[in-house]
Amino acid sequence: MAPMQYRRLGRTKLRVSAVSLGGAYLMGPKPERAAENAAAVVAGAATLGINYVDTAPLYGSSERLLGLALEAYGDAFHVATKVGFDPPGFDYRAGSVLASLERSAERLRRSPLTVAQIHEVDQAGWDRIMQAGGALDGLRAAQQRGLCQFVGITGRAMPLLARLAATGEFDTVLVYHDYHPCCDLAARAVLPAAAATDMGVVVATVLAGGLFVSGEPQQQALARLDDVDRERAQTVLDSLQRLGGSLPQAAFRWVLGDHRVSTVCSGAASPEELAEVAAAADLPPLSPR
Repeated sequence: MAPMQYRRLGRTKLRVSAVSLGGAYLMGPKPERAAENAAAVVAGAATLGINYVDTAPLYGSSERLLGLALEAYGDAFHVATKVGFDPPGFDYRAGSVLASLERSAERLRRSPLTVAQIHEVDQAGWDRIMQAGGALDGLRAAQQRGLCQFVGITGRAMPLLARLAATGEFDTVLVYHDYHPCCDLAARAVLPAAAATDMGVVVATVLAGGLFVSGEPQQQALARLDDVDRERAQTVLDSLQRLGGSLPQAAFRWVLGDHRVSTVCSGAASPEELAEVAAAADLPPLSPR
C-alpha cells in the first residue's frame, strides 16, 4: 500500500492527509451495526494514513460513534465539527455556539477539537456571524476556553463564503457539491479569497451525488440533470473513463490537482469505499486548470 500524501491546512500549519474522512455516513446502512461499522471505517482510515475527520451534530449519531471509535488512536486524528442546526432553530449567538461545542466535545470525547466550523453560513447570515455577541464571538470564546484550536466556515453560499473568507477571521473553509470534474464554481468563487488569506480548504462531495460512481447511482444522478448538463456530464465521464482507474478515484484526483485544496473529504460508509478513494492520493493528479 502506497503511503498517504499530506498537505498544509492553510495557516494552521497542520499537515493533513490529502484524502480525509467525512462522518455523515460512517454509521453504514444497518442502524443496529452502526457502532461496529464506524469503528471499522475509522480503523481503515488509520491504516490508510488518514488523519483528518469532519463531522457535525446534524449527522445523527456520528459524533458519539466517532468519539468511541477514535479513543484507541489518541491524538492521531485531527477532528473538525460544526455548530448549527442542533437544536432546531439554532440562533448562532455566542452562548449557543459555546454550548454546542461543549456538547460536541463531550460526544467526541476530546478537547480541544481541531476545528470548529459554522455549518452552512447562509443559515446564519453575515450579521449573525459577525455582529457583537454573534457566532464568530462564540468561536473566539471557544478558542479561549480551549474547546477548539481553529475556526472555520462551510456551505454552498458562494458570495457569502467568499466575503467571510476575505475577512481573514477564519482558518478553514469547507465547500461541497460545487467542486468536482463537472463543476468548478467553488474554485472560481471561493478559493481565490481563501488563498489570499491562507485558509485551509476542505472539499467534500466530489462524487456529486453518485455521478462519479458507476452503475445505478450514476444513472440516477444523470437523470436529475437537464439535457444540456447531462450531455456535458456524459462527455466528462467518457473522458475520465479513458484514463483508467475508477471513476471515484478520477474525481478525487481531479480536485487534488488544485494546489489550493488541502484535503478532499470522503463520506465513505465502509472501509472499502474509503480505501478506493484514498488510493487517489498516490496517483498523478488530474489538473482542473
